[in-house]
Amino acid sequence: MAKYEMKYMFDWGSGTCVWSINDNANDRYGYPVMIDDLPISQELKDDLETVIEKHDEALDWSDPAGDLLWDQEQIEQFTQKAVCLYNRLCNELDSDYKIILWKHCLI
Repeated sequence: MAKYEMKYMFDWGSGTCVWSINDNANDRYGYPVMIDDLPISQELKDDLETVIEKHDEALDWSDPAGDLLWDQEQIEQFTQKAVCLYNRLCNELDSDYKIILWKHCLI
């Protein structure tokens, strides 16, 4: 059983895409998990930071309840990249970590 349970999802302006689910994860990392605190390669940290920043470009910050600034193709490209990074994250973390993909919160 994994010691640290987390979810992988995006939230506008949060600066992260990893969130604690269980008490162990929350005690060690807090609820929003800062990417730099995870035991993963610097390359993956950099790639995750880039996709987090890219995600925030989709929102019209002057009208957050309105339509996204991206078309369907951009949304699909982002989702594909986000899922690829999720898989890399799962591969780099050891068995102490369980990361759940929240597909409905990728964009």
